[in-house]
Amino acid sequence: MNRKNAIIAILSILLVLSIATSFLIYQQQQRVIEVQEDIIEQLTSASSAGSTAIEAKHTFINVSEGVSCANIVAVRSDNHLGVIGTVHVEIKDGTGNVLVNTNPFTDPTTQYSVREAVKVAEDYTNINVSNKDISIYFDINGTLIGGPSAGAAITAATIAAIEGKAVRQDVVITGSIEKGGYIGQVGSVLNKAKAAETNGLKLFLVPKEQKRLTYYEQKTKEYDLLGFTFVRAYYTPKEIDLGEYMKGKMEVEEVSTIDDVVAYMIL
Repeated sequence: MNRKNAIIAILSILLVLSIATSFLIYQQQQRVIEVQEDIIEQLTSASSAGSTAIEAKHTFINVSEGVSCANIVAVRSDNHLGVIGTVHVEIKDGTGNVLVNTNPFTDPTTQYSVREAVKVAEDYTNINVSNKDISIYFDINGTLIGGPSAGAAITAATIAAIEGKAVRQDVVITGSIEKGGYIGQVGSVLNKAKAAETNGLKLFLVPKEQKRLTYYEQKTKEYDLLGFTFVRAYYTPKEIDLGEYMKGKMEVEEVSTIDDVVAYMIL
């Protein structure tokens, strides 16, 4: 094979690989959009079928000093559906260790969030925990725990454990925790909202400016070319207000800082 043919062969292989990769990415994005469309349809159907009054009664876990838990919500990577779980925090006498149970597997981003959550909780309570060991583990359907979106929930549970208080179990929050106790934005809020509503939670807390969301609605257009009919699919952005969609089923509130989170989640 001469050099020219070799170059053509290599370019052909690269072209095939590029097309295959683009197709896989397209398929994954298509699946995400389809899941979002299903969620929107379910929410719309539920809203038109009528609503029920939201109970004002709060539910609390039995909590002893040094032990607490809070709801968390994640999105599975295989089907892009939201799932509800819990994060548990236990504080015992020790030497200042922060221990994270890695079953299910927690990636480094989540482990970093745990340490930031403990620091923010210590600053918020103004209680020195250098003579304590803090153990944190997750209970969530055996899925991979990845990303920082559970940071705010971990912080709330840690504050409750330090102060010996209770956490509302009819509430779930999605949001990262940042220096200074600020709540950072996260992804897949719509999928998580649906999971929270389906599991009967009464209050869904989201980062500031994430109550209004943009999703993509699929549309098609037909056109004729050389005697053939082609159908082109395209997507148009749509904006929804989670508070309006969940009205009568679940309250949705925005939070900016850990102070806001504590006000909603801990008594």
